[in-house]
Order: sequence, then C-alpha cells, then structure tokens
Amino acid sequence: MTVSSQTNKVIYIGNGVAKEFAIPFSFLEQEHIKVRQKKNDIQTERTDWTVKNGNLVFAVAPESGAEIAIVREVPLTQETDYRDNEILHAETLERNFDKLTMQVQQLAEKQDRAVTVDIFDDTQAAELIPSIRKAVSDCQTAVETTAVNAQTATACADAAATSATNSAASKTNTAAMLGTKADVDLSNCSRPYVTETYKSDTGWYRVWSDGWIEQGGNQYGNGMAYVLTHYVSFLKPFPQKLATLSLAFGGYSSATAYNAGIASETIPSLSGFQFNGCHNGESDRNAVSWYACGY
Repeated sequence: MTVSSQTNKVIYIGNGVAKEFAIPFSFLEQEHIKVRQKKNDIQTERTDWTVKNGNLVFAVAPESGAEIAIVREVPLTQETDYRDNEILHAETLERNFDKLTMQVQQLAEKQDRAVTVDIFDDTQAAELIPSIRKAVSDCQTAVETTAVNAQTATACADAAATSATNSAASKTNTAAMLGTKADVDLSNCSRPYVTETYKSDTGWYRVWSDGWIEQGGNQYGNGMAYVLTHYVSFLKPFPQKLATLSLAFGGYSSATAYNAGIASETIPSLSGFQFNGCHNGESDRNAVSWYACGY
C-alpha cells in the first residue's frame, strides 16, 4: 500500500451516543492504534474497541463532551532480516518502507508538539525546560494574584456600596432628625427664644425672638427732708408698647410713674419712668427695685 496521508492522529468529541469513528489514516497492524480519552482534564486509555471496515467501534459510547484521540503509534523497529542473494519481494520492501514512513510521520507529529528554539539559538533543552517551567509558574502565580486582587477589589466595591447605602440612610435619618431640631439661629423654632441679654450690678434685660422685652434694676435716690424726683431710663427702650411696670420701694418713699405707686402699672412712656423719694430720717438713701416688660 501507499502512505498518502501525512497525519497519524485524529480527535473526536463524544456525544454519549456515537460508538463508531472513522480512522482517516493507514496502519499496518491493529496493535499500532492507540485510543485515549480526556474529560475534565483527566486522561485515560480506552481499550474497549475493535476495528471494523476501517472504522474504530467502541463497546460503550464515549460520554458527551469527552475528547477521543485515535493515534497511530508504530514501534521504532525493523524486524525484516535481509540476506545476501535472497529474492526481495516487492510486498516486503513496500511494507517496510510504509512502516519507515509511518515512523517518520510519528516523530514529526511529536516534534510539532515540542518546544524548539531558533536555528541560530544554541540553547539546550536542559537549559530551556527549567526556564519554561519557571515562566509557567510565574504566570500561574500572577493569575492567582490577579484573582485574589479581583476578589479583594470586589469585596472593597461591595463594602463601598454598603457604606454608601449606609451613608445615604444616615443622611436621610439625620435630615429627618434635624427636621425636629432647632436651627443654629433658632429661626425654625415655633416658641419664642431669647436673642439678646444684658446684666450689670444695677440692671438687666432680655430680648425675645417675638419682640417681647423684659428688664429691671435697682435705683437709689438721696434726699433730705424733701421729696426728690428721679427719672429712670430703660436699659432697652420699648419700640412699640410698654405693657407693665412694677415697683418695690425701700424706706419711706412715695412713687409716681405717671400714676405709679401701684404694684403694677401700665405707663405710656417707652423710654423710662420717674419716681419721688423722701428722706426717712434714718437713712439718706431711698431705693426702688423695678421691673418692666412689653413689645
């Protein structure tokens, strides 16, 4: 026969049903055919097959997705003994030439799967293989590191997303909480609040956010045996209306503040009031404590 095909192997993918597969190359003996199966990166050798009409027939169909490699592996031997002056049969010569050709193809196929260097490179296999293994190891390490970094990045992204969600929720809760609180300037308070205060040894005042003013103090007047009239200016004049003036006297005094002398009296003046103090014969001081309020 002739060896017209340059291939010595073929690979099929099983579907779990097909049992018969074509052998597209010549072979001398059925023993020269080897069958290997790979599934999930695990390789096994299949021996449960026969050759029928040039096709390889399995006893059990290869499972779905399994790779099936049918390979011709010819022993690297020459078993014909040629003798001097012996007739050379053409069939014997052709068979040996066929075997030799198959051996060459077999070696060429393996060489095609081998790592080679440039023709001008004098690197030896003993030097090349370790460097290849190191490169592969470095690549695997890089891949593993990248995977770990990717997982870390994913975890960080998830944490950031969670933090953003929590932050948004916190912002919403804070806004809701602050909605029930007073602003820094108390502008959103519904009840009046103090906006200005003053205090000294002789007087004080408080101004409220709604315009209400409270103030008070102590006023002293010296007198002989006659009546002295004293005028007291409010610490904070009332812009609109004086509602109430209350007076409390010490010593013998009579007081008028546009009809003051009553414990609490509304007076028309927005800037102050007057009172009369008399010498009591025992002290040269006449005192009045006062309180006024209004808008």
